[in-house]
Amino acid sequence: MIRKKWSYGIKWTVLLAFFGVLIFFDLRWGSVFIEGEKFLQALLHPFSATTESIIIWKMRIPRILTAVLAGTGLGLSGLWVQGLFRNPIAGPYVLGLSGGAGMGVALILLGSSGLGFYAGNLSLTIAAALGSMSVLLLDLWLYRKLHDPVALLVAGIMIGAFSGSLLSILSFLAPAKKLQKYVFWSMGNLQLGWRDGLVIMAVIILASIIISIGQIKSLNALLLGDDYALSMGIPVHRIHLTLILLTGIVAGTVTAFTGPLAFVGLTAPHLAMLIFQKRMYQHMIPATILSGSILMVFADWISQLPGHEGILPVNSITALIGAPLVIILIFGRKTK
Repeated sequence: MIRKKWSYGIKWTVLLAFFGVLIFFDLRWGSVFIEGEKFLQALLHPFSATTESIIIWKMRIPRILTAVLAGTGLGLSGLWVQGLFRNPIAGPYVLGLSGGAGMGVALILLGSSGLGFYAGNLSLTIAAALGSMSVLLLDLWLYRKLHDPVALLVAGIMIGAFSGSLLSILSFLAPAKKLQKYVFWSMGNLQLGWRDGLVIMAVIILASIIISIGQIKSLNALLLGDDYALSMGIPVHRIHLTLILLTGIVAGTVTAFTGPLAFVGLTAPHLAMLIFQKRMYQHMIPATILSGSILMVFADWISQLPGHEGILPVNSITALIGAPLVIILIFGRKTK
């Protein structure tokens, strides 16, 4: 644990250096280890036809970029939704978005062949995005009716439970081959397989960061409660809707491209707050981006089983890391 006497700048320097080391490990150590000279040559010659160059530029760098984008998007989604509900254990999927994405994918993979869809990467991504957006629209409609984030939290949990029930029925009725494909999607995947996916994720996440930065004053006021924010002239309901939209679009996009990734959105804001000891959004936004990126790159490296063949499901790794970490962080905070 980084000591409080360390300055804000030193903490950033240490974490950025650690992040750089993680990226180096992820590039060099995987199921295939790349020796020093070959590693350097491959980095300097991205268009080379050597095996090392192909592994680094075609496989590992896209995975790292996807991990950074996923960690950034899910981390910020967790920060927004925890601020919206004022609940430290709320995650970006609490609105039922993961269940909606899962339903979209399940309708293609587990549904009738008469749907006429081809279960390729693009089709699965579109289906997951449509499922998430459908749930997001339902969330927005419910909020406009209820005007209560707590009621929306309960509604999101119920939407997730309803989606889970439908998924169980579809899974029970589906042939084994189709069920296997769905299970594979649900385990998470950082290998997008097409470059446009990275561009789409990057544009959406960058736009969300810009929007949230523009709302920093209002978001900081909400930390002191809705009544205080209203007394400051902050349009509380509009900010709530903005947070719901940002969370839904970003978390839905990440889920559509990578599958569900557990605990990243829940863990990253806690880790950022623990390390930097800040609550204001001008500090928490960049700190959460860095924390989420570190968590996902570390999970990607571990999932590749350095020194062994094969790749583990990245969703399993994020859960193995995130679940104990959340317990430790919350327990540590309660015992102070």
